Amino acid sequence: MITNQDVHLDQFRNRLNTYATVTDDSFAKLRPILRLRTVEKGEFLLRAGQTANDFHFVCQGVLASPIVSQSGSTYIKNFFTEGNFAGSKVSLLRSAPSSFCIQSLENSIIIDFDYKTYKQLIYENEDLKNFYIAYLEGNWVVDNEKRQTAFATQTAKERYVTFLEAYPTLDKRVSQHHIAAYLGVTPTQLSRIRKEVHQK
Repeated sequence: MITNQDVHLDQFRNRLNTYATVTDDSFAKLRPILRLRTVEKGEFLLRAGQTANDFHFVCQGVLASPIVSQSGSTYIKNFFTEGNFAGSKVSLLRSAPSSFCIQSLENSIIIDFDYKTYKQLIYENEDLKNFYIAYLEGNWVVDNEKRQTAFATQTAKERYVTFLEAYPTLDKRVSQHHIAAYLGVTPTQLSRIRKEVHQK
């Protein structure tokens, strides 16, 4: 059983408000579709090949989006920590199978909400639509472009420093194997990079 449910709902609403102010009336309409729940470490919220229905908000914990290549190598597309939204966005938009998984890397508390129902609400509520647009621009466009640019222009060491800046506590919370999969290096390469960075 989750204690302090109101705290987590306030956390969710406060995050919405960082993108666009949501009125009490709009949040009251949104509230019935929000499902607060716990997920255990290692649990999958979505598997590759499944079609996503829900968007997720991380109240507590860490989620990741691993992709397994045809050769069997694992690559992590994104990490999602407290205060962030997670989902297979292309799968949600196109109602198509997801190319990656969403997995909990810690025992976590999340809020799920049905994406199609939410889309109906944004057409009826301007403030929810404003949040959606601001979130899309900030995360699906700007942040995604930054990450693509970093991978194209930065060395592995520079990517690790960028990772530490983006996720200041994650280096102590998830395995080095997961970080290596995110950076596109081997665990051995990451170990060498960490020694170089942390010795300074």
